[in-house]
Amino acid sequence: MDDGRENRLVIGDKLLAVTAMGGDGDFDRYCDEISLNPRTARQYRHTARMCTPPVRQLVADSGVHVSYSVLREGARLASSGKPYDEGYSTLRAVIGEAHQSGGTRISVAHYQRALGTGPALQDLLNPCGDTSVADYLRALPPHERDKALRDLVEKSDEVHDAMKRVMDEKRRRDRETRGPECGGGRPDRAQAMARDLVRLRDQATAFMNRYPPSYAVDFTEEQQAACEEALGTMEVLATWIRVRVGDRTTAASRERVEARDLVAV
Repeated sequence: MDDGRENRLVIGDKLLAVTAMGGDGDFDRYCDEISLNPRTARQYRHTARMCTPPVRQLVADSGVHVSYSVLREGARLASSGKPYDEGYSTLRAVIGEAHQSGGTRISVAHYQRALGTGPALQDLLNPCGDTSVADYLRALPPHERDKALRDLVEKSDEVHDAMKRVMDEKRRRDRETRGPECGGGRPDRAQAMARDLVRLRDQATAFMNRYPPSYAVDFTEEQQAACEEALGTMEVLATWIRVRVGDRTTAASRERVEARDLVAV
C-alpha cells in the first residue's frame, strides 16, 4: 500500500465531508485548525472527489505503484473545465500496459506523456519554470529517459525557437535587474559554484541556439575526434555536477513538483 497516497485521499475525503456539512466557511476553518494550506486542501478535496472508490480499488489491486501525484495529475482540470483523465480511463490503460511489460511503477512523467499534459518545451528550458529538463528526465524510468531526451533534441525548429525565446527573456531580465555594483566582499564557495554553474548552463543554451540542427556541418576526421573528446568531457562534467549537487537538489525538486499545478475548485 502507498501510505502517502492513501493518507492524502483520506484527508481529501474528510475535507469533502466538511464542505458538505458546512460549506466553504467550515472548510476554511477546518484547514486553519489542522494547519493545512487552503490551496493544498482544495487540491486534496478535488482529487478525492475524482478518485472514486472503484478507481481506488483498481489501483490498490493492480500491483503497480501509483502515487498520489499521478492521481492528482489525472484529476487536474483542463481549459475545458473537465479533468485531464475523466474517469481515469487513460490511467487504466497505462496500468494495463505496465502489466504487459512487467512494469511495477507509473511515474508522473510517464502518465503526463500518455495524457499529453507534459510541460511545454519552453517551460522545460526556462530556468524560472516550475519543471526543468533535469526534473522531467529524472522522473522517467531509465528505459524511457534516452528516448525522451532524443525526442526533445530532435524537435529541431521547436527547440531552436524555444531556446531563443528563453535567452531573449534572460537578456531582458538582466537588463532590468542590472544595477551599480554594491561590493560586499567575495562570495562563499557555494555561491561561487552555483553562479558558475548557472553561467555554464547559459553558455550551453547559447551554444545550442547558435548551432541549430539546420546548421550544416561536415567535420574532418580531426574535428570529429575533437568533438567526441569534448563530448566525453561534458559527460564527465555532468556526472560530476550530479554527484556534487544531486543530493541537495532532490528534496527541492520534490517540493517544486508538489507545488506545481495545484487545482483550485
